[in-house]
Amino acid sequence: MRLILFILAGSLFLTACQPKAIVPAKLIGEWNPTYQIQERTTDGTWGPWTTISTFAALPSIEFTADGRFLREGKEGADCCYAGNRFTVSDNTIFFTEFKSCPQVRCANCTTWQINRLEADTLVIEACDIGPRSKYARKKK
Repeated sequence: MRLILFILAGSLFLTACQPKAIVPAKLIGEWNPTYQIQERTTDGTWGPWTTISTFAALPSIEFTADGRFLREGKEGADCCYAGNRFTVSDNTIFFTEFKSCPQVRCANCTTWQINRLEADTLVIEACDIGPRSKYARKKK
């Protein structure tokens, strides 16, 4: 009886100490840009969502179950803001395997913050320096 009680108490202790992280399975899949961004105001709060206009289409992004990050189905690494591989912990996406760009100087930006993750909506703040961007899950 003591053994059962000890195992149960140990299990509860270990699960209670786990950090609250967004389950990567919710993130897995392809996401299309909604062309909506949200900027910080001077007091540090988020302003209203605004729709941006671009001459070129923004690429879809994809997070795969084996930890790959893709843009439009190809390796997603760029020089500064995303790598080809990712992991998730405490609502933060950590990138590795960046594209080599010796002539480009980048701010240290190896993480994206997940501000919202629902079945069909993803809101990301890249590098804690820019606006938040909203994505919609691609319909199959």
